[in-house]
Amino acid sequence: MNDVRREAQDLRSRRSMSWIDQLIHHLEQVTCSGCGEYYHGGDIAAVVTEPSRLIVRLRCRSCSQDGIAILDFGTTPVDVVPITADEVLDCHDLLARAARPPSELFPSLAA
Repeated sequence: MNDVRREAQDLRSRRSMSWIDQLIHHLEQVTCSGCGEYYHGGDIAAVVTEPSRLIVRLRCRSCSQDGIAILDFGTTPVDVVPITADEVLDCHDLLARAARPPSELFPSLAA
């Protein structure tokens, strides 16, 4: 019974949180793909808002690996094909050959 009360209280407190507090709470349940450690609120490096989603740049405090989280609040579910390791490597190679650094190519993500 105490678990049910605790969950109900947690749900009520999340409803009264600001959107950034809710974002931090959500991201603290996500692990770094590099080392497996959980992210913390202070690991958020940048937030870009779009009409129906947030794009969040993260930096793991344990291994310093950068990551990106996209939180989609759209009403229409989208079938998403997972990104493969080859696609990540292709993107890395493309950015490595770019004439400008990624911070200039994606200024809204540079914090």
